Amino acid sequence: MTENPYSVPRSDSPAVLAEKVPAARPLQTIARETFVAWELLRVVYIVVLGVLTIVLTGVGGLLDAKLLFFLIECGIVANIAYFAGPVVETYIRWLGYEQTWPRWVMFALGTLLSMVLAVDALWSFK
Repeated sequence: MTENPYSVPRSDSPAVLAEKVPAARPLQTIARETFVAWELLRVVYIVVLGVLTIVLTGVGGLLDAKLLFFLIECGIVANIAYFAGPVVETYIRWLGYEQTWPRWVMFALGTLLSMVLAVDALWSFK
């Protein structure tokens, strides 16, 4: 027995169910939105680590060439590590989870970890 193509669709038919499912956003759109949000947070990240570094090094009183190159290296590594946040959040959003709390948790924990590593690196610097 075939269905009448002119009849009103039932509420459990595939056509009606497909209309209830939101259309998937392209990965490029998700990534762009996520990375722009994280780039705005990068300013906060750099300021926090910069202030911590200035406090720990004594406002430039002990700054020599060796320490300056060490700080530049640490800054590059810190910014590469920062890149993990937007990558993970893009993946989470691509899977369909649209809440913003993972961004804030990852940002806070990542910044705290970077601060701990900065303190450790500066205290062990020779």
